[in-house]
Amino acid sequence: MKHRILLSLLAAGLALSLSACSFGDFMSYLYGSETASKEEAAYQQYDGSNGVSVIYDTSVWEEPTEPQEDTVSLMCGTSFNYTAVLLQVTDSYTDFLAQSGEELTAETTALEYEMEFTVPSAQTKAVRYDCGSYQAVFAEVTYDNGLTVYVSSMTHSADTDHIVALLQGVFPTGQTPESAATLLTEDSAA
Repeated sequence: MKHRILLSLLAAGLALSLSACSFGDFMSYLYGSETASKEEAAYQQYDGSNGVSVIYDTSVWEEPTEPQEDTVSLMCGTSFNYTAVLLQVTDSYTDFLAQSGEELTAETTALEYEMEFTVPSAQTKAVRYDCGSYQAVFAEVTYDNGLTVYVSSMTHSADTDHIVALLQGVFPTGQTPESAATLLTEDSAA
């Protein structure tokens, strides 16, 4: 019996080594990864019906959706290491960051950290919560034209750089910042 199992494992190992599939791809396939292998960076623009546009890297982020009329949703990663980001436009928040933090800390033990990042043609306020096995980032991004985008995100990743990079490509529809336009131009030239 031991020989049959050993032969099966050797056959699987040989098949993998002869294919273009890497060990990481194989493990991702076994454990349900949504993307077994990543292609090179490729940028697309998505214009939400809520007046928010986003330029996203298709090798990192899945195609955005609109689960609610005022919300654009993006997801990335695998079932073990995923990130979800909601970009919402609404006028019902009096203090989004405090309200979101109160709701989160009522449900779990979380350590709060101030967070700073820049977005072209906008002012930002953000806070990050370390919740043990995941991190939450809440942000208010107010653009020069007065539009405010409320950002709620959760990630199992140890860092939040991919969230910040995504937010730097978010803008009011019809007002593409030069930095975002450059990504699209470079991508089409490649």
